[in-house]
Parts: sequence; C-alpha cells; structure tokens
Amino acid sequence: MDRVPNTRFPGLRVLVADDDPMMIGLLSMLLHDCGIDLVGTANNGQAALELLSTRTADVLICDLNMPGMDGVQLMSRISALGQRPSIVLLSGEDPRILDSSRQFAEAKHLTVLGVLRKPIAHEPLLALLARFQPDKPHAADKVEGAALSRRHIRAGLDRMAPRLVYQPKVDLKTGNLIGVEGLLRWTDPESGIPRPSGEVISAAERHGMIDELTFAVFACAARDRRFAAHKGLAINFAINLSLENLKNADIADQMLMIASRESGTPSDFTLEITETHLIDDLARILEPLLRLRLQGFKIALDDFGTGASTMQMLSQLPSTELKIDRSFVSAGPLSAQGRTFLQSAVELGRQMGQSIVAEGIETAEELGLALELGCHLGQGNLFSPPLPIEDLIAWQRMRAGACPPEGT
Repeated sequence: MDRVPNTRFPGLRVLVADDDPMMIGLLSMLLHDCGIDLVGTANNGQAALELLSTRTADVLICDLNMPGMDGVQLMSRISALGQRPSIVLLSGEDPRILDSSRQFAEAKHLTVLGVLRKPIAHEPLLALLARFQPDKPHAADKVEGAALSRRHIRAGLDRMAPRLVYQPKVDLKTGNLIGVEGLLRWTDPESGIPRPSGEVISAAERHGMIDELTFAVFACAARDRRFAAHKGLAINFAINLSLENLKNADIADQMLMIASRESGTPSDFTLEITETHLIDDLARILEPLLRLRLQGFKIALDDFGTGASTMQMLSQLPSTELKIDRSFVSAGPLSAQGRTFLQSAVELGRQMGQSIVAEGIETAEELGLALELGCHLGQGNLFSPPLPIEDLIAWQRMRAGACPPEGT
C-alpha cells in the first residue's frame, strides 16, 4: 500500500548530512513520505557547514561518524552561526556516545530534537520532527550592554526596577495549580535595556547588595501573593535565594517581617536555593536555613543534578522540595541513559521525603515520563510560560472554566 503523504510540516526545511549515499537516499524518501519537500543533502560535515552558511535549514539530520569533519566538529561550528538549525543526531554508535553527543550539542546551546539509531524507521523520525518549534530562542542569546555597576543596582532598587513574572507549578496527577515560581525581570532604569536575571544577581553578589535585591524581590512576591489571594487564588509563591543571602544571620527575621507586612505567613512561601560549589561553612549556612524552616518557610533545592554539591546539599540541608533540572527532564524520553538518570533523581528525592518537581516540561512525552516515574509537580512551558500576576490570575480562571471579570 502506498503511504499517504503527511502534511504536518508545511515549509519545513531539512538538511541531511551523511557520508553513506544509501542512507541519504533512505532519509530523503522517508522525509518526502512525511510531506517534506524541502530536503537538502550533504555527504560530509564541511559540505553541510557550507550549505548552512549560505542558506537556512530548520532541521539538520546529522551523522556523527563522517570522514573529514565529523558530526561533533560540525555541531561545534554550527553553534557559532547566526541561524542555527535544530539537530537530529544519527548514528549506529554505542548509545552512550549518542547520549554524550546530545549533551555536547545542548552545552553548545543547540536545540536537539532527539537521537535516531540506525536502521532508520518512519515513525521515530516522524516523532522527532514533530518536536520542532520554529523561532525557538537559543539559551546563549543575551542582551548586550555595559556591566552592571553598584550605581546601576542602586538606581534600579530605588526606582523599583525588580519585577516578577510567575511560572505555574502544577500537580501532575490532578492538573491543579499548586504554586508559582517568581522569576526576576529587570530593566535598567537609565538605559532601558532589559538585563538577564543571572547577570543582575551576579552583579548584586559582586557588589555586596544581594540581600537588598533579595528583600526587594521577596517584597514584590509577597505583595503579588496578597493580591492573588484577594482575587481568590491562594497558592504558594516561590523565590530564589543565593547562598550569599544565608551568610546573613538575620535573614530569617527579615523575611518573616516582610511576609507579615503583606499579610502572609511563612508557609505561603518557598525559598529555592541553587549552588554549584561545595559549601565551605556548613554551620553558617545551616543556622539561617534551620530558622527559616522552623518559622514555616519551605526550602527547595533548585536545578538538582547540575552542580558538584547537589548530593551534599540534599543530605545536609533541611529542604522540603527537590526540583529536577530541565536537562534531566528533557533527556529522559530521548535515551535509556537519560531515563535512568531521571529515574534515579526522582527515586532519591522521594526516599528523602521531598516533593519532586520536574522543571522545564515542554512536551507531552516529558510530562508522561515525569508522571510515570513519580514526580509530584511539573513546571514548564507545556503548562504556561512565566506570566505577570494579572495574567496568571486570568490564566487560572480560564483553566477553571470561568472568564475573568472585566476590570480585574
């Protein structure tokens, strides 16, 4: 029976790079069967790079083992291009080589749709192409601008530059909205240039102003929590803490004062901690954390699995929540090794009595696997991108089947 052409990918441009003419022919036939007519081919990495330098491809299907410029070198060169295609890795190599190659591509800020092992079949190829998202921003894209000085941070704090958007945290079994994470958005009050939150936090730490920034962010979250509760949305609000904040012995009292001022209680808030370095002075860090927990604040270990100290932190800090990093969540459906790592992180967290959050869920496959492996909560663009507080309330009302009243 003739295959009915698939028309789910109108206008999708695919480049196949493989040194085997038979594989190029097979992939070209399968792509045409998927309804994709804009197919280019290259028989080595250098030829593929030249094509990508002169015309755009949406997806590159790339063999790893090619003579001359191999697939790894090709991906390294592609990362420097202005227009970068999404990548499908193709090889008959050992699965660990394939998975490491995927991680290498992601470290180069390339979007990896998945891995295809030879021999190639129609359905796996179709499933990977379905993951393509046009115009997806790359993690390496940054706004250019002068380094943030102490004066910039001071001016921003004085002029209320910190504002928050909120990404929902959803119960994976019920779909109910359980809480939100507040994400910093900062626009320089002098230049009007938006600044990446990591740059702002690093500058505040460098200039000894991280406590002021954190208290301003927490006050904003506490005000927005009170506003949301007044509109009928009483949920947990999370913000990020730096370990530098925990060097302040009085932080627990100051956080409690801010929460109380906005009619909140500590149990209304989760404080998320990320750290990629070993904790040098455990006693100094534990004192404020224990006091925060005793007051009722919840403590989350953020981006679990990405730092050298995450296992140490899980065993030593009084956390209540474990947030598994997006890199583990996205890798889970792509390979047996990725699934094993994700499963291990979930099982470890559950055995330690943590509420498990899968971060950065973007696909139905990632959602299904997170639920299957026992994650409690999910967070990511599959549910909603980060939203201003008013839009968050409207989003929740729409999910509940009620249109938001005018003027609210």
